[in-house]
Amino acid sequence: MTVPFTAAIVTNCTQRKAVDAHENLRCLPDARGLTSLANAWQRRVASAPSAGTTATLYQGRSISDTAAVAAHLSTRWYVVSAGLGLVPEDQSVPSYECTVAAGSELGDRLASLSATSSDWWSALTASNPHPLARLIAEGPTLLALPSSYLRMVRDDLSHVSTNQAKHLLIFTSTAGAAVVPARLATSVMPYDDRLESVAGFAGTRADFPQRALRHFALELKAAALPLEEARAKVTAALAQRPRPSRPQGARLSDDEIRRMLRAQWTRHDGRSTRLLRYLRDEARISCEQKRFSRIWQSLAAEMRV
Repeated sequence: MTVPFTAAIVTNCTQRKAVDAHENLRCLPDARGLTSLANAWQRRVASAPSAGTTATLYQGRSISDTAAVAAHLSTRWYVVSAGLGLVPEDQSVPSYECTVAAGSELGDRLASLSATSSDWWSALTASNPHPLARLIAEGPTLLALPSSYLRMVRDDLSHVSTNQAKHLLIFTSTAGAAVVPARLATSVMPYDDRLESVAGFAGTRADFPQRALRHFALELKAAALPLEEARAKVTAALAQRPRPSRPQGARLSDDEIRRMLRAQWTRHDGRSTRLLRYLRDEARISCEQKRFSRIWQSLAAEMRV
């Protein structure tokens, strides 16, 4: 038995894309106020050429795992994007640079406006409000999002009714579970870092939600189960799994981190969010956010000379 075709899978966008960002979508437009900023950005998006479909634009393990689950269940999947809103897999989309992550251009602009990522999502989707809640209202939904994206769509999710939450399954980290509206707490599947000890399902923090989704759908074959049975099956599957002891990331001096960032600058287009993810997830280097921002800003000024 599989989830009906009316089911949907929702994942998050990725910074890795098959096509470089269009020149008009590499930075934000000049605009006063959140609404004006969102409207000006959307006009740029609407006028930019297509870079392919959602399914072909985004790259990385989180996308490939999502696509694999969707193919297994013969269902559609969607992407939550800070630049485009909620987009289905087959929609024609432009390539862009837009993320609400700390240290990003949008993140800094929102901070200057005393606005949150949730405020940005509301402004971005104002012409079609609460798209995620309305999608969930249509039928069974498997939602795989990290904490940063759940924080962005939290207000949207708050419009999901208690009854609709019965056919919503959320895959996220422990940090993500804390962001979900209280009414949807039981929709969160009880995955945690014990998943790292399951052969074939270890990975980075960034793709944890999608790895959990793939384990749930392909390994446990639990996608069609009622909510409580689904939670019980995950709990039983992880019960005997050990919690991995993660070695703490190596600590380097500012100069050492600076040299690493310089060596990776071109590969990651100098983008602070990409370089931070490289440092933490790939190089396994400990670096506090404020410290990283200080080093990156200094290096960015040097690279522009």
